[in-house]
Amino acid sequence: MLARSLFLQLIPPFLLATFILTFILSMDTVYKLINLIVSRGVPVGSVLLMLLYRLPQFLSVTLPIAVVITVVVVLVRLSNDLELTAMGASGLSPWQLSVPVATFGLLATILDLGITLWMQPAGYAAYEEETLRLLRSQTAKTIRPGVLNYDFPGKVLYVESKSPNEELEGIFISDTELRPSSMVSLSSKGQLLIREKEQDILLQLKQGTMHFGNAEGGYRTMDFEEFQYQFRPPQLDGSPNRKVWGVPTMDLIQADEYFGEQTRQRELQLRLTTPMACLAFALAALNIGMVDPRRGRSNAYLQALALIVIHYILWSFSKELTIGKEPMKAVVLWIPPILIGLWGVYQIQLNHQNWRGPLMWCWDHLPFKNLSDSKT
Repeated sequence: MLARSLFLQLIPPFLLATFILTFILSMDTVYKLINLIVSRGVPVGSVLLMLLYRLPQFLSVTLPIAVVITVVVVLVRLSNDLELTAMGASGLSPWQLSVPVATFGLLATILDLGITLWMQPAGYAAYEEETLRLLRSQTAKTIRPGVLNYDFPGKVLYVESKSPNEELEGIFISDTELRPSSMVSLSSKGQLLIREKEQDILLQLKQGTMHFGNAEGGYRTMDFEEFQYQFRPPQLDGSPNRKVWGVPTMDLIQADEYFGEQTRQRELQLRLTTPMACLAFALAALNIGMVDPRRGRSNAYLQALALIVIHYILWSFSKELTIGKEPMKAVVLWIPPILIGLWGVYQIQLNHQNWRGPLMWCWDHLPFKNLSDSKT
């Protein structure tokens, strides 16, 4: 009954903490998406859809942090209300107390696994599709005759006129920062094509001239009948284009011809290890939340913050170790949650030994007491 009551008390603060943390984490993306409405005239419905597609990414990060906050806040409150003291007096050990907390952490891990393995890849894929659809509709609006266009990375584009069928005429394109080795292209006509499979933009120029320079002051020109510029799509929200994020987990397990074995293993291990922080945090936060009512609660909150920071430092370091390494090196991503979880189990065991109080623990370990017990 006590375990069930403790488990139910963890749910409301967990939902509240998840909502607040997700809202805070998404503020930067919300600002960038709102900028799309103001600067590019993107429909509000499309912006809301893009935000919805990004929510799984935010939730996969906020769920483990919400577990720490929830366990520490609830247990600190129980400690200050002397409820944990009453539970200890009734014979409830820290290991028995850890059962509802560990169950809560395990359920949060399963929920986060569902997000990272299924919802997050689907959200990324849908986000890229919506971005490409917006690019198709917005490209015609952003390229206006007589106006310099800086939407393409490192290039500036200028067109004299544009026909109703979106064919460009009088095209000038050059590097944004002109150097002696820069290339300037002039073309009589051309057209922009958005390729869905490659997720890029192709600028096809026809009947033009290319002007080259070099560091020694030389200069030459080259006429062409047809030339193509290939651009990565301008990211509407400033986020990097990571195609592997949108690959379904089952496809990631079965094939590696598109991304390579190292990239495939790294992404797969990230999807598996990120949710494991929920269970590890639940075990580690249990001992942090069991405080002495006379010492206050601020120390527990500082320890919880330090736990989160230490874990994500280890996690970031592990991610860096997997870049450019052999595929098997991706298993180092399991080290942070395993270390945090083992530390939590160790602290629970220490607390279990001292659960009866320091005087009773010393009494149980007196040498003459053990000697007298053996004689009897």
